[in-house]
Amino acid sequence: MDTILLTGKAGLFSKEVLQYTGEAEQIFLTGCKSGKEIEGLPDRVRQFPVSPEDSDFRKVFELGDIRAVWHVAKSSDGGNSSGERKEIEQILHLCSHYGVSRMIILTENTDLEECRKMIAGWSSPGEGASPVQLAFVRLPFLTGNEERGGRLPRLFRALRRNDPICLEGDGDLEISVLATRELYALLLRMSLETWFDPGVYAADGETCTLEDLRAVLLSIRPDAAVGYSRETEKEGRKTLHMQFPAPDRGECDGQLGEIYRLPVAADWRAEITAQYTALVEQSANVSPLRERLDTFLQGSGKLAVMLLDLFVGFVLAEYLARFTSESVYFKFVDVRLIFVVLMGCMHGITGGFAAAGLECLMLVLRYREIGISGLLLFYNVENWIPFVHYLTAGAITGYSHQKREQEVRSVRAENELIRNKYLFLNEAYLTSVANRKDLWEQILNEEESYSRVYGAMRSMSQRTPEAVCVEAVSTLRDLLDNDTVCIYQLDPGGNKAILLSCCMENAVRKSIDAAGCREMFQTVRSGEIWKNIHFLENAPMYAAQVNYNRAPKHNPGNRAEVSYLVTVEQAGQDQLSLWYMNHFTILCGMFQDALENASLRERTLS
Repeated sequence: MDTILLTGKAGLFSKEVLQYTGEAEQIFLTGCKSGKEIEGLPDRVRQFPVSPEDSDFRKVFELGDIRAVWHVAKSSDGGNSSGERKEIEQILHLCSHYGVSRMIILTENTDLEECRKMIAGWSSPGEGASPVQLAFVRLPFLTGNEERGGRLPRLFRALRRNDPICLEGDGDLEISVLATRELYALLLRMSLETWFDPGVYAADGETCTLEDLRAVLLSIRPDAAVGYSRETEKEGRKTLHMQFPAPDRGECDGQLGEIYRLPVAADWRAEITAQYTALVEQSANVSPLRERLDTFLQGSGKLAVMLLDLFVGFVLAEYLARFTSESVYFKFVDVRLIFVVLMGCMHGITGGFAAAGLECLMLVLRYREIGISGLLLFYNVENWIPFVHYLTAGAITGYSHQKREQEVRSVRAENELIRNKYLFLNEAYLTSVANRKDLWEQILNEEESYSRVYGAMRSMSQRTPEAVCVEAVSTLRDLLDNDTVCIYQLDPGGNKAILLSCCMENAVRKSIDAAGCREMFQTVRSGEIWKNIHFLENAPMYAAQVNYNRAPKHNPGNRAEVSYLVTVEQAGQDQLSLWYMNHFTILCGMFQDALENASLRERTLS
C-alpha cells in the first residue's frame, strides 16, 4: 500500500482535509507529541509522536512502502525558516537510505539557486545512495488553514479584538490565494502520478488584489480598521502588520495548477467567510479578555499559578500569625513555617525559597518594630535561628518535591518509550498482515487473469475483422472494467477517426478530428500509448492505434493497411495508474493479433 509521510509543520492542513484524504490513502503524520494527537481521524492516518531530530524517526520509514515525503517548512504561511536546512538534509538521507524516491518541500522563502543545487545533488547522490527526486513548492496565501500562527487565524484574532490591520502594500498589489484542500489534492496527484519532474514550482491559486481581500474582511466585520502600509496607523493601539507572498512572475520551473490541473476551484472569498463564521460559533461564549487570559496561561501557566499561590498564602499566613500571636494554643505553632513548607512541597525549590525570603523579610520588619536593629540582629547569633529554619525548610521541601517530579518524569519517559516500541511493533505487524493480504489477492488475481486473457483471445478469434471488432468492444469493456471503451476507424490520411457502429452504446462522440486532438494523434502515430495527463476536455483518457493488413475481395493480391483507434473515453480515479495503462496496452496488442489472424484466415478461405 502506497503511503504519504507528512513531516514538519503538519498543522498547515486542517483536520477535515486529513479526514477526507485518509479515507482513500494512507498517511503517516509525524510531529504530534504525546497528548496532542488529533482525534477523530480515520485509521489510515497514523500519528507518530516523533520529529526528524528524534532518534526513533527512522523507524517510521520501516513501517510501510512510503511513496513520497511531504515536508512543510517552518516558513510556510508566514513562519520563520531559520535553521531548517539540517532537518531537511536528515530527511533526505533517510529517503535515500530507504529508497523513497520523491520528496516535496512546501515553503515560501525559496532561494532558487540553492534549491536547484540541492535538486541536482540528490538526483545523483553518489555510490551507495539511492537518488531522491526533490521538488520545492512555493506557497501563496492559504485559506482553510487552522494553524494558530498562520496568516488567516491572526487576521481573525485581530478582527475579533477589533485591532487595526495594516496590509503591507497598496490596494493594487496582486496576491495569489489558494485553499489548503486544493493544495492537498495537487500534492496528492503529484505524489501518486507515474511521472514526476524535480524542480521549483509555484502553487498558484486565484490572482486577486489586496483591495479584494480588504473587501472580504470588511464584509465580515464592517467596523474593522483595515488599511494599507502607506496609511497612518492609529496611535495607542496595537496594529497587526500582514505581509503576503508575491505571485510567481515566471521565476519557477512551472505552476502546479497548469501541470496537475484540477476540475474544480474553491471560492476563496466564501471559504474565508465560512471559516470566520465557524470560529465565531466555536468561541461564542469566550470573550476577548478570556481569550487573552488563556493565551497568557498557556505561555506561562506554571509561573502564574506559583505567583498566585505565593501571594494568597503569604497574605493568609501573615493574617493568621498576627491573629494567633496572643493565643496560648499557638505558642508552639509557627504559621509562617507552615506556609514555607507548603510552598516548597507544591512548587519546588523556587517556590520554597521565595516563601522563605518573604517570611525572612517580614521577620526583619517585626524585629525592627520591637527595637532590634539590623546590626544587633546580625551579631546576635541566636536571632539567626528563625531565618535558618525558614530557609532550610524551603530548601528541603523544595528538593523533595523536585526529586519526586524527576522520578515521575523518568517513569513517564520510560512508559512513552515502551509505548513507542509497542506502536512500532503493532504497526509492523499490521503492515505485514496487510502486505500478506495484498500479496494473496495479487496471486488470486494473477491466476484469474490467465483464464480471463485466454477467454479474451478465444472470444476475439473470429472469421472476419468486422466480427473481431464487434466482439472486442464487449471484451475490452469487461476486462478494463470501463463502459466507455470505443473503437474508431481511421481514414487513409489519418486525420479523422469515425466511431464503429458496434460502439454506439455509451459513446461520447461519433468522430475525433486531428485538428482538435493534435497531441493525441501525434502520440498514437508514433506507436505510443496516449494518456491524457493534462485532462484535455476534447481528448479521451487513453488511446492506442492498432494496424493490420487486409486484402480487398476484388483484388486479393493487393493488401492495404487498415488502422483503428482504441480509446478509453473516461476513467475513474483508480484507473489513472501505470498498471491500468499497461493492462490497456496488452489488450490492444491482443486486439491487433486477433485482427491479423482474422485477416489471414479471410485470405486463406478466399
